[in-house]
Amino acid sequence: MSTNTQLLRALGALALLGMITSVLPAKDPKLTPAELVAKHLESIGPPEARAQAGGMQIKGTSLLSVRQGGRGQIQGQTLMVSQGIKNMIDMTFASSEYPQELLKFDGKEFTASQFRPGMRTSLGQFFMTNDVLFKEGLFGGVLSASWPLLNLSDKNPKLEYAGLKKVGGKQLHALKYSPRKGSDLKITLFFDPETFQHIRTEYERTIYPTDQQRIPATGQVSAPSTQRSSNARINAFEEFSEFRPESGLNLPHTYKFELSIQSEVRPALIDWTFNLTDFIFGGVSEFK
Repeated sequence: MSTNTQLLRALGALALLGMITSVLPAKDPKLTPAELVAKHLESIGPPEARAQAGGMQIKGTSLLSVRQGGRGQIQGQTLMVSQGIKNMIDMTFASSEYPQELLKFDGKEFTASQFRPGMRTSLGQFFMTNDVLFKEGLFGGVLSASWPLLNLSDKNPKLEYAGLKKVGGKQLHALKYSPRKGSDLKITLFFDPETFQHIRTEYERTIYPTDQQRIPATGQVSAPSTQRSSNARINAFEEFSEFRPESGLNLPHTYKFELSIQSEVRPALIDWTFNLTDFIFGGVSEFK
């Protein structure tokens, strides 16, 4: 075989290899947790703007939708307040059945309001059982000044980059978050691969039969049950969208929280959607 023939065949093989490679899916970009967090912080705004937002007060409307464990919708007003490690969300509704949902961490203790003596909603009970979400500053994402990624040295969580994961038909960077003191929840943060905005957090937990008496139905007191049941699963997620500038920060203006309790005893599926309109930055009187 002539040298020219061998050369032509080699070039042909290289060209074919190039065609095959071009149609193969791109490999996940390998990021370290530090690189991902750094890009995320840049997506929020410049360091000067982030430093000035030590306190946040955000107002808007809320829509509660009960899809399982009851049926119906109700609209109300929402106030989100945060300063340092302190964080609060206050929802008010023109309803005697569900007048208010107040969730507050004052820097030492987390509290959830009772709409009747001894009675909390599924949302209130979920956070009473998993108060680490407020104590870590995870709840509300970048809508809270206590968002832990703003100052990781304070919380010192364990972070693990989990690659690109498909969520809702879109590939997102996944970051596993484990609080330093541990948690029964599996927590995963998701970031847009183009903007690095934080657009979703997922929470997962398995509840064993002996603990299921603590799962309340919507608007009911939790009570012991003699019914034998299988393991229950709690899945919750936060979604953030409609990012727009506010005082130098790029923040979401639509925020959704969904809570799903998959249980034979007290199943529930409820979501809260917030449309946020008024943003104030600086000192916050609620925590003084």
